Amino acid sequence: MAQEETPKLHKDRNKILMKYAEQSFSDALDEINSSLQSEKNHTKKLALLSAKSWVLRNKLYATLHDPYIYTLNEIENTDVFDDLDDEDQTAIDNLFDDEAPEKMVEVTILKSSSVNGKKLAKDTILEVTEENAKKLVEDGKAKISEAEQPEKG
Repeated sequence: MAQEETPKLHKDRNKILMKYAEQSFSDALDEINSSLQSEKNHTKKLALLSAKSWVLRNKLYATLHDPYIYTLNEIENTDVFDDLDDEDQTAIDNLFDDEAPEKMVEVTILKSSSVNGKKLAKDTILEVTEENAKKLVEDGKAKISEAEQPEKG
């Protein structure tokens, strides 16, 4: 029974947190506390308490570890505010494809050298664009890693 309630509780909590996403921790807590005082529905009250707990926990974490977080939606490693950015998209935005991502290739550096101003030690393995990989191989600075090599039939 309790396991069935958890997803609904998290959805309700996240709806509450979404309302206060642009507010500071203190402002969000004040709003949640005032809602708690007037709320009579036990289910909504439980969701408000869960939201309050989430805000307090993340406020403490931000205070100790990342003092430059000012609003709720700046907190990383949380899926609470994932849907927030989608509100600005329109149907027209979905008609056009974004640029195709460049194909990345894994290469092994054969001799210590500089690439784009970065010093790379021999035997360093890194991912570069297909174009850069070709150039490195032609210059004799790298070889394409075995995992990337096409199989010979």
